[in-house]
Amino acid sequence: MAYRAYSDPYLISNDILCKQDRQGGVLQTYLTGKTPKRTTSLLIIKKILFYFGKNCVAVLLYLLSALAHYLSRQVFRMPEKGELLILDTYFVAREILKKGRFSDTYFPGLADALIRRKKNHVYVPRLFGTMNPLEWFRIFRILKENGDPVLTEFQLLKFADYLAIIQFIFLYPFSVLRFSKNLGSSYEDKVLNHSLWQTMDSKVFNGYARFLFGRRLSLVKIDKIKCLSWYENKFYEKNFYRGLRVVPGKVDIIGAQLYVKPSTLMNLVPSENETSFNVVPDRVLVNGSGYHFKSGCVPVDVGPSFRYAYLFNLDICPSDGEIVLIVMPMNDDVIRHILKVIREVDWPVPVEITFHSTTEVGEFMQDKSDRFSVANKKLPDLLARAQIVVGDCSGALVEAAALGIPVIDIKNPEEFSHDYMPETGKGILWDQAVGAREITQLVNQFQMSLQSHPSRLKEEGAQLRAAYFSEPTDKLIGRAFELD
Repeated sequence: MAYRAYSDPYLISNDILCKQDRQGGVLQTYLTGKTPKRTTSLLIIKKILFYFGKNCVAVLLYLLSALAHYLSRQVFRMPEKGELLILDTYFVAREILKKGRFSDTYFPGLADALIRRKKNHVYVPRLFGTMNPLEWFRIFRILKENGDPVLTEFQLLKFADYLAIIQFIFLYPFSVLRFSKNLGSSYEDKVLNHSLWQTMDSKVFNGYARFLFGRRLSLVKIDKIKCLSWYENKFYEKNFYRGLRVVPGKVDIIGAQLYVKPSTLMNLVPSENETSFNVVPDRVLVNGSGYHFKSGCVPVDVGPSFRYAYLFNLDICPSDGEIVLIVMPMNDDVIRHILKVIREVDWPVPVEITFHSTTEVGEFMQDKSDRFSVANKKLPDLLARAQIVVGDCSGALVEAAALGIPVIDIKNPEEFSHDYMPETGKGILWDQAVGAREITQLVNQFQMSLQSHPSRLKEEGAQLRAAYFSEPTDKLIGRAFELD
């Protein structure tokens, strides 16, 4: 499928063809065996019109953001020789504006390791979280005033690139139309076709802009570039890698999957069919040996768990925990299901809920029971007070289990959700529950274990931590990224 689709480079910017199962309901439709609705000509016309409306507004704001960057005078002085390490990761607008500074939450500690080794490095941010040019102006000024090494696409893109973006917006629908017409009549093709048109009105030009940025980077006058990239195999990364490889052999790309992940996320494993399109990294680093996967197209190794360093120095005693902690995922439907189920449980200790940083919490306040409070503290601080952790479709559950905290994984039998919990410790340290009755049984079981066998829970947690996390020591950082 990738070979057919990516022969048209514009389709590299399509979410569905990147195997993003959250988009268009493609996985849910396929797993339930539902017959997708027929894609009518009226739907296609409607979606294309919405597409042009959304993307024309978005590109206007994008151009204003480029102007905001120019006015902010934020620039990075590019070295002219040697090697430059570029850190490809997200810059979350809300966090920078809130703190008044940039703090790397994806590769924390990596910049310090690079500075100690006197390595030229720069962030090439994926700007995320707002489309407001005024807010980006404030962010660019913050980056300038703090002297952060940041190279945005706006610094390198030329007038011809902005014209190419506008051209992409107008030609992309024709690429989707051509691909759609060549699909067959099988059930899988019908599901794919339905999902393609359901998501046709998405904002997609940002991926192509990322390609243009990567291309400009590959042409800068410097001997060698090493890219350390937050890697989820999405269209942002695919386009960026393709652009970086315009000059063959100049750029080495390391895809960092240094996070907790479920095995059911299809997009995380690169396809061998995609290598000929230059959209796959040269190496992939995973969070621990338990996440290692076999690949015929890319070497896979273990890298440092930057975001989880606290797991190796936080010593807690869950039996003294004073709360049950509910950790919420990103998916709105899953959040509502969890809120519905936990209302029916007679909890023995106070319950606190922590939401994902990207969630608009206000949207769920009417679904939340007054018996529960919303916690605004960081996860490590909350886990230090937790007796039991409850949730679904969240990597925070694995973090809790790694500390020896009992975990209840809520499942909705009517909906598919990704299982983040590994098999290690199941039935001892963690288990799944459907409904309030099973949750109550597990709460009682885990409370008894906390009192009678706390050391066993801690041992299970240590085994899980050893398999799915890697302490970010300076030695591992140097080896994984070939810095020494």
